Amino acid sequence: MADTSWMNNPKLRNIDPRKLTILLEIVKEAEGKPLDKLIPIIMNANKKLQEQSLNLTKDENEIMIDLLSKNLSPREKMQFEMIKKMMASRK
Repeated sequence: MADTSWMNNPKLRNIDPRKLTILLEIVKEAEGKPLDKLIPIIMNANKKLQEQSLNLTKDENEIMIDLLSKNLSPREKMQFEMIKKMMASRK
């Protein structure tokens, strides 16, 4: 069974239930997946959020990224950080 202790994070106290549902789906789908499988999952999650006119806050986004990257190898974490920086520079 997946660890859901992250849901107790105070930063998620007032999260929209629709966002929480999407975060739960992402975490479940991404569990144990390598970096190359995470990118499409993140893209799909962003699409779902946009379809519902939702956006993750900075805190919610950081929690999602932490959850998705916690089981990556050191090399994958480094690659993931590079991808995050590239995406941040596009905004």
